[in-house]
Amino acid sequence: MGQEDLMSTAEDVADQFLRVTKQYLPHVARLCLISTFLEDGIRMWFQWNEQRDYIEATWSCGYFLATCFVLLNLIGQIGGCVLVLSRNFVQYACFGLFGIIALQTVAYSILWDLKFLMRNLALGGGLLLLLAESRSEGKSMFAGVPSMGESSPKQYMQLGGRVLLVLMFMTLLHFDSNFFSILQNMVGTALIILVAVGFKTKLAALTLVVWLLAINVYFNAFWTVPAYKPMHDFLKYDFFQTTSVIGGLLLVVALGPGGVSMDEKKKEWGRSSEHVRDSRPHRRCKKRSNWIWIRSWTSLIFNLFLFPGVIRSAAAQRCRREQGYDVIAYLANIGQDEDFDAARKKAEKLGAKKVFIEDLRSEFVEEFIWPAVQANAVYEDRYLLGTSIARPCIARRQVQIAQKEGAQYVSHGATGKGNDQIRFELTCYALYPQVQIIAPWRIPEFYKRFRGRKDLMEYAEKHGIPVPVTPKAPWSMDANLMHISYESGILENPKNHAPSDLYQMTKNPEDSPNEPDVLEIDFIKGVPVKVTHVKEGKSKDTPLEIFCYLNEIGGKHGVGRIDIVENRFIGMKSRGIYETPGGTILLHAHLDIETFTMDREVRKIKQSLGIKFSELIYNGFWYSPECEFVRHCVDKSQENVEGRVQLSVFKGQVYILGRESPKSLYNEELVSMDVQGDYDPCDASGFIKINAVRLREHNRLQGAAQKKL
Repeated sequence: MGQEDLMSTAEDVADQFLRVTKQYLPHVARLCLISTFLEDGIRMWFQWNEQRDYIEATWSCGYFLATCFVLLNLIGQIGGCVLVLSRNFVQYACFGLFGIIALQTVAYSILWDLKFLMRNLALGGGLLLLLAESRSEGKSMFAGVPSMGESSPKQYMQLGGRVLLVLMFMTLLHFDSNFFSILQNMVGTALIILVAVGFKTKLAALTLVVWLLAINVYFNAFWTVPAYKPMHDFLKYDFFQTTSVIGGLLLVVALGPGGVSMDEKKKEWGRSSEHVRDSRPHRRCKKRSNWIWIRSWTSLIFNLFLFPGVIRSAAAQRCRREQGYDVIAYLANIGQDEDFDAARKKAEKLGAKKVFIEDLRSEFVEEFIWPAVQANAVYEDRYLLGTSIARPCIARRQVQIAQKEGAQYVSHGATGKGNDQIRFELTCYALYPQVQIIAPWRIPEFYKRFRGRKDLMEYAEKHGIPVPVTPKAPWSMDANLMHISYESGILENPKNHAPSDLYQMTKNPEDSPNEPDVLEIDFIKGVPVKVTHVKEGKSKDTPLEIFCYLNEIGGKHGVGRIDIVENRFIGMKSRGIYETPGGTILLHAHLDIETFTMDREVRKIKQSLGIKFSELIYNGFWYSPECEFVRHCVDKSQENVEGRVQLSVFKGQVYILGRESPKSLYNEELVSMDVQGDYDPCDASGFIKINAVRLREHNRLQGAAQKKL
């Protein structure tokens, strides 16, 4: 096996390790990194008097200041560790722990001990990496897409963190003349240089983790020394400091080297070469066109700089000048929580010639959600189609803009494995047959270069593109007025429970109010026209207000949470978690008023149409002749679905309390046990006998067959 084969095999092993551990590695890294602070803080608690006496004797600062020093160490270290592990105020925690390192460096005279000083600096390098990671976090502006702050400071934090981390290994070098020491020094020096300059960074860092872990367990085995011996504390100190440096290296493995590294420069050179190779075939595309990018900001951020075969902003800018492409950005407001002004500025900064931000909330409710309510649209018995029904709404306006601007191309950021690519594209082709579609996640050059969100984030960071990312929330989200969906990341394992902090639209039913909200919902032709809070007397009567208010009430009581494994149209099963508070309330209310006012046999047919309608929505066929036909039939079925439903929303449940309708098919006198009404009980005898004919004949046949046996 040659050198290249050996290196390739090692990188494959490292990649396999990362794939298996990617969900857990950042958490393990953070725990290891703060372990020295955690151990020292606990030691301050149990050795309070000894630590205070040492400081008082060493610095002659008096009892009060010595006590303050120990207290500051205790609170600063334990508090900082808690904040880091809980992912709250991590940046403040890092600054606090930096302060603890500086304070202890002076207080314990570490400043004059080169070995311990270098170890403290290495520990500071780990905190720099943790600080760099925390800069990726923040409240996501866009549902389901990561957020990121300014890129340059983070890149230099990662560089500084890597350089400081390797100082730990310089304390492990031995200047002996034996072969083992020389080999160890050569290999160790080579690895620390690779990590410092960022070349083969993940492999080098992972190798150092293994090496340092072995050294730590072998040389710093404090548990083998009795606690009363001074060596016990020295070994314990070294053990946890080394563990913290291991945590920093694991962060390097998890995060990558950052933009200021040889690895990133290699990628740039590779992409530049690829651009030179691929540019010639595209030079014939001189015709001026417009590209419209869909709502997905993963798509927008990266596809603003994408054309076939090239994914790099500088090359793409150059190609656009050569080929004359204009980029038009499009963002649909369908009720998600976003800063739309900031979104416009970002799109313009990224080079969009025009930016369309369209408020589609009212038409989303009236033209898409209301038909789903009329149909009782539920996919596979539980999913209320919040994402599915939003896609044709988004894509329809995209097509309208494309036609208005004379665009020949549209694009979207949906993955090559999911349903959304089908929904977006079937809508585009149905409404704009001659359009051409760019789907980056189906272009080999794209999905091989960006294998997941992490690669995309690294690319964004390198090119100064601010996008939202939340390592704290390792799953994908999609939000709109109707619902929020969660999938991917740690949710890909169906047995993993949803974290308690996952839900954003609904409260935990256990924490919801102890008093129900009683509502009255009025329907005309199967559409809600008014909702009234019985106790408060508050009413809403416009479609958007009605749905938003039901979301508010349902969210307050934790209504509409489901966790399912569903069948994607493309042919695979996927696990999804959904919260649809307002839609769930309306489903219960509409089912009740529909049963109250609709003929039994019509309702049976309509139920089957509802199932078909749900499948059509889920599979992306909103704009199809069969879906138009089904919608027309559903509309016809709703002509007499009129009335008022009173219900209670409480602790995750919707309870129907009563209903009334001028078009009710319920006849109280006819059904009463106390009044005869227009019904002769004797008629039931013939009815029963007629229905029994089939059963008697079946039994006769079965009896004859048994006698033959």
